[in-house]
Amino acid sequence: MTNQSFSSALTLNYNYLFHFARKLTGNDNDAQDLVQNTSLKAFRNREKLDDVRNFKAWITTILYNIFVSDYHKRRRRQELLATNGKSDAYFYNVSSCVNKGYDNLKSEDLLSLARKVGRKSFEAFELYLVGYSYQEIADMLEIAIGTVKSRINFVRSKIKDLYQHLSFADGSR
Repeated sequence: MTNQSFSSALTLNYNYLFHFARKLTGNDNDAQDLVQNTSLKAFRNREKLDDVRNFKAWITTILYNIFVSDYHKRRRRQELLATNGKSDAYFYNVSSCVNKGYDNLKSEDLLSLARKVGRKSFEAFELYLVGYSYQEIADMLEIAIGTVKSRINFVRSKIKDLYQHLSFADGSR
């Protein structure tokens, strides 16, 4: 089936499809969505239809199958919610990504405090904060692993001192 023949067949049968979808869904908005999803799926599979005379039955079957599969998805979701006792947010947050904004701000604050300590110690601490191991930092900076550990420990203790000094100065403790 060509694009043009598909388009003309869809135009001829649109009202029928919409009314059928309206009967299934119960409202105009859901019926429009259902007809649109059906049209897209039918267009993607238009090569499978051999005879244009069967278009109406073919696309009606696609529409009905989409409606039934969506109905089953909604039912499964409701059953899962009932058995798990979770809210709708459970389904929407499953594939969401983790917000790393707070971690990034914390890293920036640590780095700004570490810069005040000294350049050599800061280099080692910055690499450690990014995720490099002690050995990798030692290799990059061409220093002993013990020196790396002591520089990182030195920065940590200075940051603790600076943080405590800042906390007492603003009266938060």
